[in-house]
Amino acid sequence: MKKSQNRIFMGVAAIIMVGVGVWFYFYYEGKNYFTTDNAKVTTKLYTVYPEGVGGKLLKLNIDEKQAVTKDEIIAKLDTGELIKSPISGKVVQCDVVEDQVIQPTTAVAVIAATNNMYVEVNIEETTITKIKEGQQVTVQLDAYPGQEFHAHVDQIRQVTQTAISGAPTSLTTSGTYTKVIQLIPVRVVIDDPVDLSNLIGTNSTVTFKLR
Repeated sequence: MKKSQNRIFMGVAAIIMVGVGVWFYFYYEGKNYFTTDNAKVTTKLYTVYPEGVGGKLLKLNIDEKQAVTKDEIIAKLDTGELIKSPISGKVVQCDVVEDQVIQPTTAVAVIAATNNMYVEVNIEETTITKIKEGQQVTVQLDAYPGQEFHAHVDQIRQVTQTAISGAPTSLTTSGTYTKVIQLIPVRVVIDDPVDLSNLIGTNSTVTFKLR
């Protein structure tokens, strides 16, 4: 009988110890780390248009996924205009073809600044004060499942995502006001060597080390 009681006591004690360990783990993680999956691989995109009145596209020198250099001639019009790449990067979109008549509003190409790739993370305003430039970060890319990459906070925007997008605010002078938590964009740069040039717009999960 006594042995049975001892076994029960030891079993209960073990369960309590496991529970305490789990609680301590999540408490420690919550105090020292912050994780969010509201993050995407991105970079600046440049849309290239004719500078003049447009015309027939005599020569197109690019294809999608092609690397280009700044001021490289990517197209020529029958008006004599030479259309150049504004940056060095990669062509991510090109929907025009030779002999097509294009207007000044016709996009000849979209070029990504692939030498300046980063992860944009949207942080809630209730958490943003815990994030600092230079802070250590771990990034998990959905395109590379199971891998973690060392990174750091490169820049914290001074305005919310709503203000950047130009969307109307939720302020009202009458009726019911619904408070919406605002998001602030944070730029995270991966320090480990990894090619992100083909991953623009893909999802990622970012863990910030708070202490």
